[in-house]
Amino acid sequence: MPGADKMFNDESDSKLVLELQQGSRAAFRQIFDRYKTKLHFYTIAVVKTESTGKDIVQETFIRLWTNRKKLDPDQSLSGYLHTIARNLALNHLKRAAYDHELRQEIWKTIEQSQQVILVEENMFASECSRLVQEAVDRLPPQRKLVFQLSRQKGMTHKDIGVKLGISKNTVKNQIVFALKEIRAYLNLHTDIALSLLMVLLLIS
Repeated sequence: MPGADKMFNDESDSKLVLELQQGSRAAFRQIFDRYKTKLHFYTIAVVKTESTGKDIVQETFIRLWTNRKKLDPDQSLSGYLHTIARNLALNHLKRAAYDHELRQEIWKTIEQSQQVILVEENMFASECSRLVQEAVDRLPPQRKLVFQLSRQKGMTHKDIGVKLGISKNTVKNQIVFALKEIRAYLNLHTDIALSLLMVLLLIS
């Protein structure tokens, strides 16, 4: 039916369950689109393999369709789906405990994920360091020198003042201004930092 998907876009879970019980494929599709991503991330976090996670999600929705007439519209649909997915994932891990090949596959995936995370963390740290250094390089000469002596050389405000022939308060003010300018520069590049951070969150 034209516009069938549009009809269900804003439906509540209970309404969708009622429609699903009547065999509505449009309702099933709406439920699938609503929960597939959440279930996928959840199952991957448990079983540690993307392919197995996808299989579990598919099986979860197959069971939803098979048992549609037994569903309770007043029951939490999200809770129902996550319970199925969790039980399937745990059953997979139990089989892995007795299946040497499957256990090795899981551990191999975990090790690969950890390696990717380490690489991404190093990339993130490197990118942040680069942005900070760029911000420092943009500071006025004296402010840059004061900041470097304070943060990189570990000198006190008093020692910096003596070395440069300026007052302690001037040193303090220069550092305050430097930090503000550095933060302002980093704020202009939050898209880069956030992009790297999202990669870490999705992989972990």
